[in-house]
Amino acid sequence: MGFRTVVIKCRAKIETRLNWLVIRSEEEKIVHLSEIGTLIIESTACAITTQALCVLARNNISVIFCDEKHLPYGGLSIFYGHHLSSGQIKRQSQWENSRKDIAWQEIIRQKIYWQKKVLEKYGKEESANLLSEYINKIEVGDETNREGHASKVYFNALLGSGFGRRTENEINGALNYGYSIIMSSVAREIAAAGYVTQLGIHHINEFNQFNLACDIMEVFRPLVDAYVLQISNFEKFKNLLSAILTTKAKMAGKEQFLDNAIAIFTRSVLKFMDGNEDIVKIDKFILEEGNEL
Repeated sequence: MGFRTVVIKCRAKIETRLNWLVIRSEEEKIVHLSEIGTLIIESTACAITTQALCVLARNNISVIFCDEKHLPYGGLSIFYGHHLSSGQIKRQSQWENSRKDIAWQEIIRQKIYWQKKVLEKYGKEESANLLSEYINKIEVGDETNREGHASKVYFNALLGSGFGRRTENEINGALNYGYSIIMSSVAREIAAAGYVTQLGIHHINEFNQFNLACDIMEVFRPLVDAYVLQISNFEKFKNLLSAILTTKAKMAGKEQFLDNAIAIFTRSVLKFMDGNEDIVKIDKFILEEGNEL
């Protein structure tokens, strides 16, 4: 699995040559495909060949396209990521609702736990204690919407009672940018395992092509939040967030780059839904040396 996130910010012609990604701008740069996990095309002045898109998809590389405001707008989705995809999709369409509810309970439990860790990191002990209570009260399927209550407490404590996620501002712009990178990575792993992103566990919006990716990525949202809270100059937030996949996570006693941790977690959710194993837990997020959740 690739470990680099490649960001193209200026006018360029993008193509592939043998096993290399070739970026032709004022000067030519090349990156071996085996090193790339995610490609972010930030400039709308870029041109990419259809051959390159096919090669990138074949190598399971996540591609994110940005709009004229340089914010993520869409991505490259592959149709067939696994030789048994027809059988996988058939099983996915038959996932039991009771199992979906248990999976969602565990996903939300882990999400709120990491929200609590972020609050503790910023000295918001009272709100963190309230989230601890919510964790103990999460029902199967989160019938009492502990997720929604926790998010309100969480964002109010960190960013003030006047903050809203639907408001257009620099903080939400940075959050959305980071979330898009995570969702793209999750969607890539879902497709690679032969499943489709449209059929979710909890998210069921018929207009959302990434319902399942939206479900699974919930656990990683607090990590993005922690990154954004460290930003002092929002004019350069993309430089920081584009490297988020090189963050490390500790799982089952082993440190993994975040991209690999996302793959492990995603596969465990899919296997759980197929009735094969439990959903893995993330033990620690390591933002950088000496700075962790």
